[in-house]
Amino acid sequence: MAETFAANPSEIAGLSNLVSSIAGDALLVSSFVAKEGRAAEWLHGPIIDTLVTPINDAADWMSRRHAVLANTTLGTSIELNKAAWMYHSQDQKTYAELNAHTESIIAAGDSTEEIGVTAQYTGAATYSKPESFKLEAPAANKEELAGLIAEVFPVLGHVNESIKSITRAAGTEYDPLVSCLEPIPGNWSEIRRLGEVYKAAGNGLEACGKNLEAGVKRIDGSTNSKPNWDGAASVAFSDWATKQVAAMQWEGPVGRIVSDCAGAVSDEIRNGIKFILQKLWGMLNKYVDFDDIKGALKSVANILSAAVPGLGAARIAKLVVDIGYLIKAAIDVVFKIKELADAFKKLLDIIKDPVGQLKEKANQKLDEAIAPVTRRIDDATRKAALAKDIQQISQYGDTVNRPTESYDAGSGAAPWENAL
Repeated sequence: MAETFAANPSEIAGLSNLVSSIAGDALLVSSFVAKEGRAAEWLHGPIIDTLVTPINDAADWMSRRHAVLANTTLGTSIELNKAAWMYHSQDQKTYAELNAHTESIIAAGDSTEEIGVTAQYTGAATYSKPESFKLEAPAANKEELAGLIAEVFPVLGHVNESIKSITRAAGTEYDPLVSCLEPIPGNWSEIRRLGEVYKAAGNGLEACGKNLEAGVKRIDGSTNSKPNWDGAASVAFSDWATKQVAAMQWEGPVGRIVSDCAGAVSDEIRNGIKFILQKLWGMLNKYVDFDDIKGALKSVANILSAAVPGLGAARIAKLVVDIGYLIKAAIDVVFKIKELADAFKKLLDIIKDPVGQLKEKANQKLDEAIAPVTRRIDDATRKAALAKDIQQISQYGDTVNRPTESYDAGSGAAPWENAL
């Protein structure tokens, strides 16, 4: 659409300040993911070991992608500040005012932009950010198993230690708790923490995109019935910003879906361990008659510890068999966890290489990849939100076509040209 050149330097300078602030937010996201998005060094265990490398890889490439968004946005804020000075004396349509406020080693004429550091434009309009930006590092609890044991039955640990002691005295030590839980991955809250990191980062970049979008909307408007910015340079900025906004907002659903998958893995691990603990407690009830010792004037823990030494050789043998059944149940739990972990890894692969992975039927491929997660969601509202995020991720052109360079107002007479 044809536009006659017009510019309000105060508005353009205000936009520059907004864009600079957005760039700072995006850079914080990049640093946040690089630091918080890597798995803790102590995170190890069955199945979890297969997730550590993909998660750490995700932290690296997401941080780099976010850094590109931050750097191109920062460069754009610098260019907009220069544009405000260019347009300070519009009747001249020269670089005189810009050059006068630029520290440069090599002087240039008024028809050429001097290369150097330009002062901030004075009298800039105030551009606010409608979307709040917040990054908080979530924490993981390394001692979570002890808490879960306390939740299921507080004295389970005492009983387990007593069984270990008496079976060791009988010749072969058996540890029901370790044996039954060994096949299942360990710390689940670290997996959840990592998911929360990616969700916070994605939401942060999405907020950056929405704030930039708000700035574009304002600069495309008018002040006192006069356009804030029209012409070829304005159109070029709008084109650049449209792509940058789309790329930033694409990160929101990515972070949320990663968090959903990590949360599903975490929940399955916790639920699996809780299931085995409950089974273990039920099994121990066969060896210790809790009903007969209720009301005794001792602590429950001491009663149980005293009761267990009554186990004979035959009962110890039966205990070993029962532990074997529980281990089999634990292995069944592992298969469920592995299904979700594989879906999580598949999602990370897709997001790492959306062009290669989503060339055809992108939405369908994403649906299939995380189907093990969506099958476990009963809430209709949450399912709808998940489907919306998947649909947005399938539009991978939004990230592929992101600007790799900052906005450039042009050289020579270009900044003052009309849009054809």
